[in-house]
Amino acid sequence: MSQEQLDPNAESVQNALETLVELEETGTLDDLAAAANVVSLAAEAVDEDMVRSTTRALVHAGELFDSAAGEPEAIRNLELLTAALSETAADPAAPPEGVGPIGAARKLNDPQVKRGMGFLLTLLAELGDQLDTRARRYDFDTGIDDERI
Repeated sequence: MSQEQLDPNAESVQNALETLVELEETGTLDDLAAAANVVSLAAEAVDEDMVRSTTRALVHAGELFDSAAGEPEAIRNLELLTAALSETAADPAAPPEGVGPIGAARKLNDPQVKRGMGFLLTLLAELGDQLDTRARRYDFDTGIDDERI
C-alpha cells in the first residue's frame, strides 16, 4: 500500500464511513465479525489430513455425478426408484401393512410384483458383477481405485 495519507473529506472515505455506520446500525457488522471468527477458528481446526480426506470425498462425488451424467439410463432408474419409494409409503410413520409368507407367495402372482422382481433380480446380478469388478481393481492398502487415477 502507498504511503499517501487518506483525505478524511474525500468522497470514497465518506462512502466507506456511511457503509460502516449502516452495517453497525443494522447489526450486520457484528454478524460479519462473528462470521470472521468462525472462519478463523475453522481454519485453525483444519489439518492437512482433513483437507485430503475432504478433497478425496469431493473428487469421488464429482466422479459419481460425472458418470451419472453420461448414463441417462442410470438417471432414469434413480428417478424410477425414487418415485416407487414415494408411492410405497408417503408417510414413513404409517408404512404398508406387513405380509406373511403366504401373503408374499400370493403377491408373486401379481404382474406388477413379477415385473418389479425381474427388475430387482437384474439389479442384484449387476450389483454382484460390479462388486467383483471393483474388488479386482481396488487397492485396499491405499483406498485408491486404480482405474480412476
